Amino acid sequence: MVPHSKAPEFKDREIDASIDICCWVVLCPLTVGAIPYKTTIKLDAEEVTKIDVSLCGKSESKRPYGELGSVQQSTCCCCVSMTSSFGEISPGCGCQHSKVEELVEELKTRQRTRGDTAQIQRTEQTLERLDHMETKLDLIMEHLNIRQPVEAQTMGR
Repeated sequence: MVPHSKAPEFKDREIDASIDICCWVVLCPLTVGAIPYKTTIKLDAEEVTKIDVSLCGKSESKRPYGELGSVQQSTCCCCVSMTSSFGEISPGCGCQHSKVEELVEELKTRQRTRGDTAQIQRTEQTLERLDHMETKLDLIMEHLNIRQPVEAQTMGR
């Protein structure tokens, strides 16, 4: 197996990415209250959770870091937001650049580390299972007195 460094341990974090209450009050009649007035992003060791609370109720969505897709910061005029597979998140009235930058950087760091590490671990497990299956197949063929195919012999098996 190819040795790899152990992934750094991240502390659990909770980031308030809620819309500013004044903006929500202005937009509420236009959206019939469907815009969440409270958005919380919970970051733990393996996955990210987005919790939205609106007049319609509470919704919770979880994703492993490797499945977040592209995490980007986008701007339109003076407004800034973060986009990912969760959709668009624009804290405050859309002008909280530092909070969006913090959220994007934190998600990208965890996504790179946890997503890549998890993929490496799954690949290593698959290779171990494949080696184990090849060994079993060789033993079965030997027990049944079946010669290895010529291709396998030339490949160094």
